[in-house]
Amino acid sequence: MADEPRRKSLAILNFEDDLKAASEARGAERWKFDRRGDLELWVTVAPAGNEADLYIARLFWLDYPGEKPPSVKFVDPSTGRLDIAKAWPMANGFRPGSFDICANWTAEGFVTHPEWATTDNRWNRSGNIVLRVMRLLQQELD
Repeated sequence: MADEPRRKSLAILNFEDDLKAASEARGAERWKFDRRGDLELWVTVAPAGNEADLYIARLFWLDYPGEKPPSVKFVDPSTGRLDIAKAWPMANGFRPGSFDICANWTAEGFVTHPEWATTDNRWNRSGNIVLRVMRLLQQELD
């Protein structure tokens, strides 16, 4: 498909712009961004008041900003695996045993609740998606 390389390039450019803006936004000093791929980001985060309690969240988009939110999972720092329950924090909607976050800002939430796509819970892809997902993630951790 002739448009595929161009669309991917545009997705990467949009992602890079939003990542830069998110890294400079209010509150971003709490996050350590590590870009791992074209549309993959590992972010070190901590709950408020427990700054030594670090977690690594992996955010991965199939397209950016895309029709669907990113996959959000937590990484075991010693192995890089996404299927280690102890790598997951305890927070609202976080399901370490299922390795997902049941929320309308994650791809996994829409797998569990496909009906959200046609309700007020549908994904809103406007604005800076990196920043929105990071703020929602941080809000749940805090």
